[in-house]
Amino acid sequence: MDVPRWIHNELQHADDTLQASFEHALATARELMTFCRRLEVPFGLNVESVSIRREEIEAAVDLAARLRSELCR
Repeated sequence: MDVPRWIHNELQHADDTLQASFEHALATARELMTFCRRLEVPFGLNVESVSIRREEIEAAVDLAARLRSELCR
C-alpha cells in the first residue's frame, strides 16, 4: 500500500494514531462517496481490520457503522 508522505508523517506524530487513522479513513471514504455520487457512478465500500488488537478491530466496526449510515443518505 502506498501512503502519501504527509499522511505517514501525520500518523507517526499523532498523539492518538488510531484516532488519526480513523479520521483519515472516514474523510477519504466521504470524499470518494461524494465524487461517485456527483458522477452518478455506482460504488461500494469495504472496511476490514487486519489487526488482532481489540481496539483496532472495534475502530473498524465503528468506521463501518459510520459509513453505513452515510451510505443510506
